[in-house]
Amino acid sequence: MISREAARKILGIEEDVYLEPEEMADKLNITFYPYDPVEVSADVLAFSARLKETLVELGANIVPFEKALERVPIRKRLRRVGRIMINNVWYGIQKLIGSDPANPYINIPVLFRAFRSKRIKAGISIIALGEQATGNLPMDNTSSFRKSSVISILDKPKHINRQSGFHDHFNTAMKLFAYHMTNIVLAVDKKEWIIYNFNASHPIFDLNDGKFKEHVLHGLVPKIVAPIRPYRFSEFSVQKRSFDVHDEEHETFVHDLVRSGTLLETTGLYPPGKSIKDLPFRNRFYEWIGKIHLDNRNGMSYGFLAVQMPSELSEVFSYEKARERFPKEIEKGKDWFYQEENLYVVASILDTRYVLKVPDVWVLSQRSGCNKTHMDPERDVIKMGLISGQMYLQAPRNVVLDDGYKPSFDTKVILAHAVGHAVIASLSAHLGIHKNFVESFVSRGRALGHWHGYINPSGIPEGWFVHGMHNPHVSCSSPQSAIYALRGKMRVFETATGKGEEFLGDIHIEPHHGTNLSYPTLTDLGTFLARGPEVSVLGNEYLLRYSLT
Repeated sequence: MISREAARKILGIEEDVYLEPEEMADKLNITFYPYDPVEVSADVLAFSARLKETLVELGANIVPFEKALERVPIRKRLRRVGRIMINNVWYGIQKLIGSDPANPYINIPVLFRAFRSKRIKAGISIIALGEQATGNLPMDNTSSFRKSSVISILDKPKHINRQSGFHDHFNTAMKLFAYHMTNIVLAVDKKEWIIYNFNASHPIFDLNDGKFKEHVLHGLVPKIVAPIRPYRFSEFSVQKRSFDVHDEEHETFVHDLVRSGTLLETTGLYPPGKSIKDLPFRNRFYEWIGKIHLDNRNGMSYGFLAVQMPSELSEVFSYEKARERFPKEIEKGKDWFYQEENLYVVASILDTRYVLKVPDVWVLSQRSGCNKTHMDPERDVIKMGLISGQMYLQAPRNVVLDDGYKPSFDTKVILAHAVGHAVIASLSAHLGIHKNFVESFVSRGRALGHWHGYINPSGIPEGWFVHGMHNPHVSCSSPQSAIYALRGKMRVFETATGKGEEFLGDIHIEPHHGTNLSYPTLTDLGTFLARGPEVSVLGNEYLLRYSLT
């Protein structure tokens, strides 16, 4: 349907994105953090040796620890120390005026550690064995939180087993992340290993099933190469003009966001989030670092609800007519081009090429960390747009963009689904197919729900098509997730068209992450999911019924 490069242009993804596990492994740079063998269990040591050998076989670059270090320029060290001192001054001012400081006071030992002359180079991820000393964690010695992941190999907690439920795994993982200041935990014993990351998933693998290399390639490598990355205000064009949740343009869609919460609460698919201050960080400094890593969010909640507003359908041209109309813009071999500031895409459907301007889309969603099923429409709604690859953001009237008002971790996935809906509706209207989908989209827009579970394969609604089962297990918020969403949606649209079947929506499976389900409205989605646990539950129960690589 569309190429990887076209998808990147549509979604405004500037960096190179690796989509296949093999190319991810080839680009992976890993170093092993120094450890005291006496303090590390035999199970962790054995697993570490086997993992290192496997990563080498997969083509990863294993960097000796001393070569992974770089000398930090004095100005950068001074800037880091200066930031801490400014924080401490602000802490003192807040104390003097009787306010509760948002960030901690950073003591002298931490200040000295911030002035260290050597740190691990950005782009090299770190594997640490067992428990490390406070003040000398891998996170204390990295140059970049965003470009280097920390993977901790730990003994599997004794209370965790294959019968443990979603909440047991979820609570355990969050505590381990905070205490060890790590992005990924590999919990191991003699027989099996578990991957915990911020996807709130818990794939459990048998160490003796003969598939260790396959599990590392498809389950672990993608999570390292495509880590969690919160979206920042700087990545949006933030509009000064606010919107009114009660005006004629928005009220119906905001009401759908609120009303659906009542139905979805009964499903148990949207559990309470975690507040940063409630996690077991070793000290306030690490809590501060954790908050910075999450772009100063106060916590995290899992799942999202979003309503795409109706948008104008784009005019569709045959490729031949487009060549006549845009002779200078269309380049041979490319399936995208710009005409002035407008982005156009060449979409292939059943070996026939069509050209259309990528439609502008706007979505009402919920701010990161809010209670998804008991939201405050005055405070919790966020409006996001995607226009020719640029993300836009609007806040509700009387809301200030601060640390409590952040876009979803899954922003690009939400917008990928939205622009996919608009492209499909435009093509369908031009071809005179999938009329129910087109009419629904034009009149009511489209709804999208995400939760950390899966649809029972035996209960997939007629007219909905499943994709994503064989994608690598990347982290939520990664650019890979958005590209998989857009290209997968286009692919099943083409499949339905080729079979002459009615396309009504799609189910996007993110393996060991969750599900994105497109529906006419959120209220309709809530009614569907509220039928009971035979439709969907949190965790991996129904995922195992799909055919996974």
